[in-house]
Amino acid sequence: MEQEVFIKAEKEIVYEALTVNIGNWWQYRVGKKEAKMRMEPKLGGLFTEEWNDGGGAVWGTITYIKGNEEIRLNGMLGMKGAVNSAYTFALEEQDGGTLLKLSHHAVGLLTEEWEQSHREGWQELLGKFLKDYVEKDH
Repeated sequence: MEQEVFIKAEKEIVYEALTVNIGNWWQYRVGKKEAKMRMEPKLGGLFTEEWNDGGGAVWGTITYIKGNEEIRLNGMLGMKGAVNSAYTFALEEQDGGTLLKLSHHAVGLLTEEWEQSHREGWQELLGKFLKDYVEKDH
């Protein structure tokens, strides 16, 4: 699955929102609604959901990171069951903002509605929640 979102902000601002500020706009959870979402923007860094009781989930591990240009992760991405995702966020500076390119591939026991639900979910996460967060605050 491939998607693109244009965000009216500099690449550095979008990158910071995708990484250190991910908890401010990422709305999906596998556990409790008040769980904290965090990403460590470094090689081997984790993208996690942390619950108040000490539990949580690892949504992905950063397997490739190149400055504020590209982040590749591998992990469960909030899915249940025997499923693994490889997903990439690539950032390209363009006139008036940043083009965010998403690439998402999954393997495992996928349901028939997997692609449609994830396509819609990414559109909401990146095209609404992230875009609104970055453009309204900057």
